[in-house]
Amino acid sequence: MSDRDDEDDRLSLNFGDADDVDEPLGDGDDDFFLEEEGGGRRPAAEDGDDVDDEDDDGGYAPAADEEDEAQQQQLLLEQQRILLSGSSAQAAKGAVARRREQRVTAPYLTKYERARVLGTRALQISQNAPVLVAIEGETDPLLIAQKELRERVLPLLLRRVLPDHTYEDWSITELEVDFDRPADERYTNS
Repeated sequence: MSDRDDEDDRLSLNFGDADDVDEPLGDGDDDFFLEEEGGGRRPAAEDGDDVDDEDDDGGYAPAADEEDEAQQQQLLLEQQRILLSGSSAQAAKGAVARRREQRVTAPYLTKYERARVLGTRALQISQNAPVLVAIEGETDPLLIAQKELRERVLPLLLRRVLPDHTYEDWSITELEVDFDRPADERYTNS
């Protein structure tokens, strides 16, 4: 543990150093005049547009940055569907994907993966995510998640990270799930 752990845990209202003092605002005339290249000042445009109008084409053309941002959002949505099985630190080190034909892990959902999948989906349902099965009076998000697992409609992918810095993505529909195993009554709320 470091000496900074306690300091990091405390909420501080001082977000900057003493050196980060903002510049004073001035006399207020700067809002109405713009600096020109020769050192003079000219009045700002009435509409508040500080950009020269000769470049204004009146239309909207999406910039490359906006397209990249849209691609990043799509990638983020895809990553939200993926649950990591194993150490997430290994996945952060740049693991490489395996093809479906080269999978080495068994096509069975382990009890640990099942717990993680059900817990994650129950959390999503409790935060008003759309339910993918017909609800017949169920209100418990965990029971709804179990019903979705039983009907194999969970919108999640399971990423199994392997020690050789590769990973396998499994869909819930591809995995065999043991529904015959009785639930341990010590851990249920009934």
